[in-house]
Amino acid sequence: MKNVFNGPEAYAVCLKKDGKAIGAIELMFKDRTNLTEQDDECELGYWLGKPFWGNGLIPEAVEKILQYAFENCGMNKVWCGYYEGNLKSKRVQEKCGFKPHKIIKDSPVPLLNEKRTVYVNELSKEDWEARQVFKI
Repeated sequence: MKNVFNGPEAYAVCLKKDGKAIGAIELMFKDRTNLTEQDDECELGYWLGKPFWGNGLIPEAVEKILQYAFENCGMNKVWCGYYEGNLKSKRVQEKCGFKPHKIIKDSPVPLLNEKRTVYVNELSKEDWEARQVFKI
């Protein structure tokens, strides 16, 4: 985790009951992402250990970091992507309001020394704010 999620806005995803780190989440600004060059946009990345999948932990973490991005970091858009076949990550992004933007075929994955298809999604501050009205 610390080799990938190591920027200034990288955080551990921890269990509330014992504080054990089980994943990571990060906002990557224009100097750390290829998805935007804008000062008011960033990329969101996350990872969760497989034993903890399916418990709603990443959607909860994503919602919190989106709030931070829009309310504290001055972002007007957050980008997020998932690799073809990663249906759990696709579902997280759908749950959190991200909308499809583009598909990048043969995108390099340096850590795995391979190329994959990436589905890139976006969430504007305006769309995020509209979703907040319906939350209790």
